[in-house]
Amino acid sequence: MSLDVPVTAMDTKKGENRRLAYAVSAMQGYRENMEDAHKVDLNLDPRTATSFFGVYDGHGGPAVSKYCAKHLHIELRKDAGFRNDPVAAIQRTFLRMDTMMASRKAGKELCEYGAGSEYWDNCKKEIRAARFTFCGQKPRYDGPLSNGCTTIVVLIRGNQIIVGNAGDCRCVLSRNGQAIVLSTDFKPSLPGERERIENTGRTVYVPAGRGNIERIDGEIAISRAIGDLAYKNVEGLSAEQQAITAYPEVRTEAITHDDQFLIIACDGIWDCLSSQQAVTFVNMYLNSNVGLSVICEALLQHCVSVPSGRDNMTVMLVRFKNPPPAGPAA
Repeated sequence: MSLDVPVTAMDTKKGENRRLAYAVSAMQGYRENMEDAHKVDLNLDPRTATSFFGVYDGHGGPAVSKYCAKHLHIELRKDAGFRNDPVAAIQRTFLRMDTMMASRKAGKELCEYGAGSEYWDNCKKEIRAARFTFCGQKPRYDGPLSNGCTTIVVLIRGNQIIVGNAGDCRCVLSRNGQAIVLSTDFKPSLPGERERIENTGRTVYVPAGRGNIERIDGEIAISRAIGDLAYKNVEGLSAEQQAITAYPEVRTEAITHDDQFLIIACDGIWDCLSSQQAVTFVNMYLNSNVGLSVICEALLQHCVSVPSGRDNMTVMLVRFKNPPPAGPAA
């Protein structure tokens, strides 16, 4: 459901360190609830001088996006391979979030974030089942079945940009004013995604009366996300093989002297602007010495004013302040 009048209040933050300056702004827009979340940690790991940026685009409620914004960067830093193999660490951490959210401990937290109906539905199901086994069995929480979030995280370490993406958020680099896309928009219509989905016994099609977007079983329009555990329960298949998978694509890009900034945003932005249009928009303001937080807010105001701007919106700008070092941090 959409609101007749958008909620245009913006949650804006900014910060900087020696190498980077950033701003992030989020707007509820025409949606009934704000389901996006985000996290920035400029000093995630002092030893490797790693900065972290994450955008979590929730669906089915805000619980999973809020949970990821609180925990994912911490779990990533704790991963044994984080310092020596960040690509594999990102892949493991994305998958680990699903495992964590299926626990009773996470169930209580997710309930507080808004996943209460699923939590109590699971509890009632297990209580009914317990009547036929033995008294006193504790109800189980099976995790967020239809609540999830597409997720994009960016690490900046040394002269490397490392982008992990599961879903349709996007990271775009401005290099001399030209847009360099550093992630894939994962949709059920992509051939590789469709093949994986159909291998689980599900179908991909455009449902009647819901526009021209292909959806899994006519319902959900994304093919990679954290959460959505109802689409990840086919026995005999790995987490990477399920209809919706949290397994991320991870790309690395060397920072050059021509690189100006990154745009990290949910699909609510990319529904309204192409990658190049967004880069041109930001550069227009930067050339007038406008601050990053003002640019983020101007971009949101533009997107909510166009017909396609009906979604929650979150945008991050990360500007490179100094030339890149000679190589990756040790």
